[in-house]
Amino acid sequence: MELCNPAQTPADPHVRLEKSGLEFAATAEERRKYQSAVGSLMYAILGSRPDISYAVAKVSQFSTNRNPTHWTAVKRIFRYLAGTANRGLCYGIEGEGSGYTDADWGSGDDRKSIGGYTFLLNGAAICWNSKKQSTVALSSTEAKYMALTQAVKESLWLQTLLKDLRARRHLEELRNINIDNQGAMALARNPQFHARTKHIYIQYHFIREHIEKQGITLTCCPTGEMTADSFTKALPQPSFLKHSLALGLLEISAFVLQ
Repeated sequence: MELCNPAQTPADPHVRLEKSGLEFAATAEERRKYQSAVGSLMYAILGSRPDISYAVAKVSQFSTNRNPTHWTAVKRIFRYLAGTANRGLCYGIEGEGSGYTDADWGSGDDRKSIGGYTFLLNGAAICWNSKKQSTVALSSTEAKYMALTQAVKESLWLQTLLKDLRARRHLEELRNINIDNQGAMALARNPQFHARTKHIYIQYHFIREHIEKQGITLTCCPTGEMTADSFTKALPQPSFLKHSLALGLLEISAFVLQ
């Protein structure tokens, strides 16, 4: 991949990846190469490349029986990294920190939703996550409510960490979570049970307790400004670039020159 043509985005929004049919079986060597490549990409995610989180989470679902389409998707991620090797998280830029959470309802081939979140501090992302939800959501509100649960747990952990580090002046920033679904916000703030939501697992309702204690605050965010959108779906190049910049991912060479 050293001499590959760079790609503008890590995932093609026009390609839907699905499981291999029963008639196809990858060889042991093909599985080994695929899993090795995906593992290398996961290392990049943990280090400093949140922009490839969704793409890697997607291709990792096919590690046991990958087909040529899956392998092409993996190589596209490497092509994207080859064209953005100088891009990194740049901290110290002015801007308040905050959390963002989103979900893409029923986008999986098993109709499970993809949820994601990210928290920004001092101008760039400090943590991020993109993961398929464990249960099937019956509505977009439910899917985003479940994604909000994971973001709240991360916020509580970050607040505890900052208290240990005696960085309390940042607590208010990490208490705020942006979400673009009014229904999920209303569900989180309303302590009453309704017929349409009583089936939701009780573990997700712990959000309400922390909102009542003011340990978490929710802010309605326009969909176009939802930074976590890139963690839940493949985006076209303009939207992807916009959200990448919002994460604090900049060309380091240009940043140094400036």
